[in-house]
Amino acid sequence: MEQEIILIRHGRPASATNDIMGARDFARWVKRYNHSLLDPASRPRTHYDLSSHYVVTSSLKRAKLSARAYGVARIDEQNPLLNEMDIPYYRLSGKLKAWHWVVFNRALWMAGCRGKFESFRDAKQRAKAAALWLEKTASNKHSVAAFGHGISNRYIRIALEQRGWFVHEKDNAYWGVNRLTRQVASPS
Repeated sequence: MEQEIILIRHGRPASATNDIMGARDFARWVKRYNHSLLDPASRPRTHYDLSSHYVVTSSLKRAKLSARAYGVARIDEQNPLLNEMDIPYYRLSGKLKAWHWVVFNRALWMAGCRGKFESFRDAKQRAKAAALWLEKTASNKHSVAAFGHGISNRYIRIALEQRGWFVHEKDNAYWGVNRLTRQVASPS
């Protein structure tokens, strides 16, 4: 018997601008990004029929809105384990484009710089816990579709791969799909 987990990244948030800004404005940009509606022009690039899947989302608005925009009739469960790894922001001088701030701050965060947000180590542990939860859910429901986030989906996929799941698709862009399966013995 085959089990399947599909990780779908949310659509592009309406607030995902790339203006030049200082660190203080970047902190506000992160807050807007975390509470943003979806860009009305953002649409899925591929479409799976999820009618037979157990559908879960992170507890963040953009994941729930993305499930609805994808055409999901019912969200079965929300789980904060699937939430995005925090976008860190440090008090630094200078001005950069918003997405350069994201890359720069994430690099510092991954190097171990601390702040008033989840550490990279803790975020990776949460992704492993999410992978275990999805695996347990798939063992009961067989097919799971999870609407989540780019970096979290990447680390959840890696954790599932390490647990023996086979990756058929790998895409972390907006609306990107990571599809994994594994074969399990049928109950006797």
